[in-house]
Amino acid sequence: MKAYLRVESRLAILAIAVFGMAAVLFVPPAITFDGPSHAFRALQVSRGEWRAERYSSVAVGGILPKSHVDFVNTLWNSYWVGHDFGTLASWSSLSRKCAQTPGTARVEFTNTAVYSPVNYALQAFGMRLAALFTASPLAAQRLGCLFNLAGYLAAIVAALELLPRYHRGFLLVATCPLIVVQAASLSADAVNVSLPLLLLAWAWHLRAARHPAGRQLAGLFLLGLTVTLLKPTAVATLVCLGFVPASCFGSRKTKVACLAVFLLSAAALWYGWNRANLDVNVAGWFEAGHPPPSVQKAWFLGNPLRFIAPFRYFLVHDLAVQWSPLYGDVGGWIPPGIHSFLAGLSLLFLAGILGCGPGRDTTDGVWACANVIQATFLVTFTGLTLWLTFGTPGMDHIPAFSGRYLLVAAACLGIAASEVFHGGFRRTRQALFWLALGANGAGLTAILVYIAFRGA
Repeated sequence: MKAYLRVESRLAILAIAVFGMAAVLFVPPAITFDGPSHAFRALQVSRGEWRAERYSSVAVGGILPKSHVDFVNTLWNSYWVGHDFGTLASWSSLSRKCAQTPGTARVEFTNTAVYSPVNYALQAFGMRLAALFTASPLAAQRLGCLFNLAGYLAAIVAALELLPRYHRGFLLVATCPLIVVQAASLSADAVNVSLPLLLLAWAWHLRAARHPAGRQLAGLFLLGLTVTLLKPTAVATLVCLGFVPASCFGSRKTKVACLAVFLLSAAALWYGWNRANLDVNVAGWFEAGHPPPSVQKAWFLGNPLRFIAPFRYFLVHDLAVQWSPLYGDVGGWIPPGIHSFLAGLSLLFLAGILGCGPGRDTTDGVWACANVIQATFLVTFTGLTLWLTFGTPGMDHIPAFSGRYLLVAAACLGIAASEVFHGGFRRTRQALFWLALGANGAGLTAILVYIAFRGA
C-alpha cells in the first residue's frame, strides 16, 4: 500500500483547495449559473425534503424559510437589476437582516427541483450543520459551498489515484477555472462532473488490472447507480462499464449477467426517480407560453431522423464555439476583458489535455475507441435531451447548450488522444502540461483578483 499520494493528486489538493476556498470567500453568493435554484434545492434537501413539491406543469419547488428566500432574491435583484455585486460586508449585513425575518415562503426552482438529493447531499449537509449554530443565510451558503468543494476534491483525488495513466490530463480538466468556481458554489455541476470522471477512472483501473475484482466491481456498480441518479443525461456516462474486461468478472458469461442486472437496476432507478418529472415543462418555467415537452417528443417520435439536421448544425456551427465557455465562462459577473483572457488561455488548455500524456511504448486502442464512443454518446444524448426539453417542432438548432456540459466528454477525448498518440516527445509533453496548468492558475487568479478587489 502506498504511503503517499501521487504528485498529480497533491497538485490537485493544492490548486483546488487554495483557489476553491478563495472562491468560496470572494465569489458573490448564489451568482453562478442557476445560483438561486441551486441554493433553494440544496436548502430544501437540507431540511429532509427529498422530493420537491409539484404546483403545476411549469412550477416545481417548495416551502422554505423566508429568511433564506429573501436573502437570495435580494442578492439576485442587486446583481442583475442594480448591477451591484456587493462586498463581504454588504452580504453579511443583508444576511443579519434577513435572519430576523420569520415565516416561510413558497418558491419555485423548477430547473433544479427535478434533480435528486444526490446532487445536493454535500451542500445540504453543510447547510444543515450551519443551521445548528446560526440562522445566518450567508453562513449556511458558505458552509454548503465548502462541503461541495471538499466532495469535489475527494472525488478528483480518488480518480487520480485509480487512473493507470493520463493523470496529468485529468488534473488539467479538474482544475480548469469554470469547474473550480462551480465546485466552490452550491451548484450541482461539481458532482455532475466529478462522479462521472471517477466512474471513468475506476473502469479504466479495472481494465488495466485485468484480474478478478469482485469487491471493486460491486463498488463500481454502486457508483454507476449513483451516477444514474444525478440527472437524466447522466446515464450516458455508463458506456465505459461495458469495456471492463471479462477477466475482472471471472468469465464472459458472468460479465454479461452482471451487466444485465446492473443495467436493469439502473433503468429502474432512473425511471423511478424521473417518471414524476418527465412531463414537467422546464422550458415553460423559463419562458411563458413555451409548449410542453410532450409536443416536441411526439413530433420527434413521429420521425426520429428529424434530430439529424439540428444536431448536424450544432456540430458544424456551435460545437467549436463552446470550447471557451467550457474552460472559463463563469458568468456575467466578470468583465469582457477577463473573458477574452480566458478564451486565450483555453487554447493552452486544449493543447495540454490533448498532448500532455507521457510518451510510452504501450497503448490500448480499444480503450481509445471506447472513450470516443463515450464522448460521442455524451454529446449526442445531451443535445437530444436539450432539443426535446427546450425545442419546438421544426427547430433547426439545439437550444440552451452550455460549454460546461462538455467537460466529461473533453476528458474522454483527451484520453483517446493520449492512447493513440502515445509515443515520444516527452519534454514537449511535459512543457504542454506545465503551460496548461499555469494557464489554469492564471485564469483562476484573474477571476478571483477581479472579484475580490472590484470595489476597491
